[in-house]
Amino acid sequence: MVSVSKRTSMALFSDPKDHYSHRVRIVMEEKGIASDIIYTEVNELDDDLLALVPYRTLPVLVDRDVCLYDSVTLMEYLDERFPHPPLLPVYPVARAQIRLFIQRIERDWCLLFDPLFNKDLSAGEEKKTKQKLKSHLLSTVPIFKEKDFFMSDEFTIVDCCIAPILWRLPFVGINLEEKMKTRPLHQYMKRVFTRPAFIKSLSELERDMRSI
Repeated sequence: MVSVSKRTSMALFSDPKDHYSHRVRIVMEEKGIASDIIYTEVNELDDDLLALVPYRTLPVLVDRDVCLYDSVTLMEYLDERFPHPPLLPVYPVARAQIRLFIQRIERDWCLLFDPLFNKDLSAGEEKKTKQKLKSHLLSTVPIFKEKDFFMSDEFTIVDCCIAPILWRLPFVGINLEEKMKTRPLHQYMKRVFTRPAFIKSLSELERDMRSI
């Protein structure tokens, strides 16, 4: 049983294979945040912590007297608490656009990816879902022709959301062959996967999902 009591340092309770937990770990490594990363599952958390997390989900961040859940909330909190290097733009309009990009990813990508990863689909549903997700992924290729990162010249929390899903594609049986058409996406993946912070963010289980 993993307990929240008697903690004086920041602690991230993180699933070792879940992409929502992974995105927060990337943010922490990008910023060089000193914290305890506690790999666990929801059913291993103690009652005191579960009482603070109404939806019984991970990741959960405990920072002294503050307990936060929801991966996007955690990423924004960490970016404000540790402003350098920034992973969100300064200007309100640009920040709002980043939030909209994340919403699109969660609706267009995550709603398809999550049941594939959790193996919640029949064989027929799985095939259709893979095709839909692959179509969404291929539709982003033109974006990566223009910018080094997702709609940006700089690495942002949007990339922190995208990268864990792309890393897990082989694990769910989606293969994006490197052709002329898909090359910008493959170049993006290589650019992100070779970032020191991304490599450090990987759990042992995630390292086994694919090679860089």
